[in-house]
Amino acid sequence: MKPIISSTLMLKALLNTKPGVWPAEPIDASKPCKSQTRRVIKPQPKTQGLDYRYDGLFDGDDGNGEHYIERIDNGKPTEKYLGIGKSRYNVGDILYVRETWQENTMHSEGDRREIPYLYKADPDGVLLRSWKPSIHMPREAARLFLEVKSVRAERVQDITAADAKAEGSFLDRCECLPRKNDKTPLEKLFTQTQCMRIHGYEFKTLWNNINAKRGYSWESNPWVWVYEFARVE
Repeated sequence: MKPIISSTLMLKALLNTKPGVWPAEPIDASKPCKSQTRRVIKPQPKTQGLDYRYDGLFDGDDGNGEHYIERIDNGKPTEKYLGIGKSRYNVGDILYVRETWQENTMHSEGDRREIPYLYKADPDGVLLRSWKPSIHMPREAARLFLEVKSVRAERVQDITAADAKAEGSFLDRCECLPRKNDKTPLEKLFTQTQCMRIHGYEFKTLWNNINAKRGYSWESNPWVWVYEFARVE
């Protein structure tokens, strides 16, 4: 079992994702859920400004092989391949989510009415003392687990509106969201151009907030691993 770190904002979308259901579905359809994450490929493929497309995974003896991208010239594949290394996570891996946390100092051993850990992402979380960074959260404190369903590589700007939704992008400022007594299914609202545009904007903003300071801004269009996953019990 491997760890994966998630921000507090994205944890809210994970908590709204039904466990044991694939394709992913939200618990509350009026709020985002999350079934994808994008992580920067390090080191970045040396494509020298040429056009490449993801070609696939070539399995090794351990089922954890190298991924390749193929050069495209004038819109046509060239059968010229470039290895981009191995992904950190692979299909079938079970991940435990690290999040901002603290020990519940009010918890007494053997008292099943109390939980031993508290989490910043909970809306009613009580701060008993300072929160601990997610990087330091031990496996036994984890409450969210994910099963990797697929892995691929692409440039971050290749994300679609559907993928931005799967990333858990929040649309708090979207005027297409249903108003009181509006019975329009959320899935239909997401097909509207305005909703799609704001979905992409929200993801771009989120991406830059996390990655721009590390040299991987949206504008630099880095190569990323795209992990699709299901929440599991």
